[in-house]
Amino acid sequence: MNRSLTLGAKLAIFGATMVALSLRNHSPRHDDSGGSPNEKRIDKSFPVKPGGKLVINADEGSISVTGSDRNEVTVHVWARGAQSRLDKLDVSIDQTGNTVRAETKHRHRFMNFFGEDDVEVEFEVELPQNFDLDLNTSGGDITILHVGGAIKGETSGGDLDLSELSGTVRMSTSGGNVTVKDSKGDFTIGTSGGNMHAESIIGSMDFETSGGSIEVRESDGKLRASTSGGDVNVALKDNKGIDLETSGGNLVVRLPKTISAEISAETTGGDVNCDFQFSGKLREGSLKGKINGGGNLIKLETSGGDIVISSVEP
Repeated sequence: MNRSLTLGAKLAIFGATMVALSLRNHSPRHDDSGGSPNEKRIDKSFPVKPGGKLVINADEGSISVTGSDRNEVTVHVWARGAQSRLDKLDVSIDQTGNTVRAETKHRHRFMNFFGEDDVEVEFEVELPQNFDLDLNTSGGDITILHVGGAIKGETSGGDLDLSELSGTVRMSTSGGNVTVKDSKGDFTIGTSGGNMHAESIIGSMDFETSGGSIEVRESDGKLRASTSGGDVNVALKDNKGIDLETSGGNLVVRLPKTISAEISAETTGGDVNCDFQFSGKLREGSLKGKINGGGNLIKLETSGGDIVISSVEP
């Protein structure tokens, strides 16, 4: 029986056809050999003097910065993915005075319907060792090696890997781990969802995580470390002031036998153990006293674990 289709049926068929075409047309295109998706690459170099500044603002993508002996900033940007998405990716890299700026933006990102693939973006930069950094990405790792200056940065979805830095460092991530080593200066670093590891640091350290453990090794400087969901384990070369806090783990502190300190340690869910000779009071879950006559304050607080204060040979 030959019947005309209703308006609703026609619309349904039209909609299904458009979805199928959209999915087919927006899937990543590969080369004939079955290799990687389409790629956009931009390379630029700028003459600069030490003491300049690099600014990166990225909608998404990983950022890697390395210090060198050359008075030049070289910026390489790779973007990979569906051609339809690459066509909507704007990349700008320019210089004003001794400042180099790089930026990526996705045009009409809110119209990314029908499962259209995102673009993978990478920044790779080489610049003078003495250079300020201001790095921001909404979706990638940040790696910095061998740079000194005023360094700040933020990522909403990646790890921080920092090595051989000097100067003032202010960095954060909303969803990754943090590693910082072989560096000196003033460090304030935080993560909302990862572990933190620091090794061979000289200088002031302020580390905070809302969801992981904190470990500090072979370091020398004033230390504040706080976590809401893990252990804190530190080994320092001296006591220049220590403030450790966790709401859900143990606190372990290893210090040379020769240090002097005033100690305030409290736990509501465990024991306090100290193998230093001290004057003061040790009660259940609490220690208040002095080591070698007193010195910089060591403040230790946990709501859900033990506190261990160990002496080691200097």
